[in-house]
Amino acid sequence: MWLDIENPPQVQYLSPLKSIFEAAGYDVTVTARNHAMTVDLLSERGIEPLIVGSPPGAAKVKKIVGLTRRATALAARVRRTGPPSFVVASSRPSAVAAWLLRIPSFQFTDYEHSDERIYRATGTYLVHPDVIDQSIFLAKGFRADRLVAFPGLKEAISFNGIDLDAVEPFAGAGPPHGIVRVLFRAPAEQTHYFVDESLSFAMELLSQLAGREDVVVVYVPRYPEQAAYLDRFSWKNKPYVLRHGVPFVSLLKSVDAVISSGGTMLREAAYLGLPAYSILRSEIGLVDRYLESLGRLTVLEPGDEVPAFQARHGELDPLPTDPSLVEDLAQSIILRARTPRRGS
Repeated sequence: MWLDIENPPQVQYLSPLKSIFEAAGYDVTVTARNHAMTVDLLSERGIEPLIVGSPPGAAKVKKIVGLTRRATALAARVRRTGPPSFVVASSRPSAVAAWLLRIPSFQFTDYEHSDERIYRATGTYLVHPDVIDQSIFLAKGFRADRLVAFPGLKEAISFNGIDLDAVEPFAGAGPPHGIVRVLFRAPAEQTHYFVDESLSFAMELLSQLAGREDVVVVYVPRYPEQAAYLDRFSWKNKPYVLRHGVPFVSLLKSVDAVISSGGTMLREAAYLGLPAYSILRSEIGLVDRYLESLGRLTVLEPGDEVPAFQARHGELDPLPTDPSLVEDLAQSIILRARTPRRGS
């Protein structure tokens, strides 16, 4: 089978599936886009992927051209290793490549407001947490037999088999004592659902954080050029900019709170019980609303003051998870991949 990984967050919840599918008897090919820290993080897990493609840029035309080019390159690359039986990913190019190869495609989504038209057009199976009701995808034109719901959140896959107590905090995340460390994840400016208000709100909060003597910001840019945003402000405490891949549990254990414009890192923090604050100005998804209902996530609004953060002293309170979730989900995917498809 084939795993395609396009960005750092996908490393967390897709790479654990590799060993599960291998245990089921599959040879696993891993492809990755040369984007941000993706390849570094895979290498740290002992996975050396086939590199196919790089970020296409934010412009719509570039995205369309980049999608087409990467899809074609992916199909050609994996065909050389022997056509796989199916692909598991969270990437539009791999869905198109699977359609070209005439193999089943299983694509993860946990944000119902993303553009899934390519997945529908290519007959893709949509793998989603069951807190997103299937009626939402049915209303978008997906067939019921193309929907693969699983209990809980995809973050349960990310943390599957990890001994949290055994993981050491990342030592480079600012001063070791006497100051609160806040991880700040910049907005995803190259996504189709990005709105300018998310960036202006991020700048507003960074301005507030710059003036705080009790806080050091651990800044995680999504794109290298976003590091320059910090130069707009005069900082009481110099921020730490994460420029290289750091294992995500180690990173999260080194901070006291997370502020992010939505995304996987925000949900990982909420899953672990870290104070998690969303500054997303696009539509808030049902997964985030679910975490908000549990008191694990707070949605900030423009004009809100930066919260009064407190040091955690290392305590974590992860959500309870079915230990068989990952294996059960993999078996569900395998069953569907082996079932003859009806139409597209």
